[in-house]
Amino acid sequence: MQAALTEAVARSTREQAVADARHDLQELRRRAIEAGRDRSRNIIKTSRIDSRTGEIRYNPAGRLLRDWYLHVYLNTLRANLGEPAVTIDAQQVEDTTAQLRRIRPAADGLNALQAAGVVRDVAVDDAAHAAADIVAHLGSVAARRAILHATDDRFDGDQLSVHVSRHWYQRCYDDHVHGLTRSRQPLAEVTGAEEHQVALTLESGQARRLIGTDGVPLFTAHGTMLTSQDRRLAAGAAGLVSPISGVEHHTEATRVLRDRVTQTWSALTPAERKQWLRLAGADPESADLTWSSLDGNEQTGIIRLYLDTHRPDQLALPFQGSVIDQEPRLAAVIMFNHRTPLDGGGVQSVSGEQDPALGDAALYDHLGHERARDHPANSIERGP
Repeated sequence: MQAALTEAVARSTREQAVADARHDLQELRRRAIEAGRDRSRNIIKTSRIDSRTGEIRYNPAGRLLRDWYLHVYLNTLRANLGEPAVTIDAQQVEDTTAQLRRIRPAADGLNALQAAGVVRDVAVDDAAHAAADIVAHLGSVAARRAILHATDDRFDGDQLSVHVSRHWYQRCYDDHVHGLTRSRQPLAEVTGAEEHQVALTLESGQARRLIGTDGVPLFTAHGTMLTSQDRRLAAGAAGLVSPISGVEHHTEATRVLRDRVTQTWSALTPAERKQWLRLAGADPESADLTWSSLDGNEQTGIIRLYLDTHRPDQLALPFQGSVIDQEPRLAAVIMFNHRTPLDGGGVQSVSGEQDPALGDAALYDHLGHERARDHPANSIERGP
């Protein structure tokens, strides 16, 4: 394929994967909300039997606790899925307790506080499990959607392009989900440099390893090699970056960083300066200027580049991944460090209401009736 076409394929695949991941997250969140509503009905009753008359009476305290459960559950679920949410704090627990006391003046204050606390803890636990279920389920959804996105007969049957496109789709889909749910490794985010490498693979017909065995890309966002120190940083190793300390930090917070950048700029050769300027999106012809002669936008871009790359020697190490000498389906697996090939035999596109990738099965068994019968939250069914 031509370079312009492969760039378009890589870009459109990434955009489609992100759009599908966003849609699937919203759909599964909707299902989780419905499961949470059912759960609240199972563990919190809004009616009770009067022990003296045997009549069924409305329990306003139960209604309040059910609303409290849904408030905590919905906001905790949203927060776990990377969406705007209200923080559930101690003040809200106290406010709910006070409302319970007003609804049932005869209720003991400690029992009302315990009821509000139990409901909060149950809702937080349920929301955490629901979010984990969603992320786990979307892992298999990504694989099915990837196969539907690049069918066996796409690219005129070129199997390397088919399998690379599938795994690239899966990589972008998973990246979006893990980014929103804050379950992604540092430095593992998909970047334009990775998209470009995929396009090069489709153009050349040669698969090269892009993701290391630790799940971190082998190159930076600027297309240069990722060093062993960067990989240790991504793994959370301590003591790799020296702290900014001294009097300068207390008098002018940016002075130490500025000194480091200006000293680096002065030490670079004209050719290295041009490369820095290109990567920073600035005019390479400014390479002969002193730091103070650069305009503000150029300085800002270079500082950002300095922070991203840490060391000037990175710019002399363009990424060139090793060629993978395997059949297409295995080459694509190795290329993205995925666990299994994406074979299309078991997934077919179908018409109708059922989504062939997302499925229609219930996901949240932990919110079901069996668990509700044994959960300590049942003690609040009678109201405080």
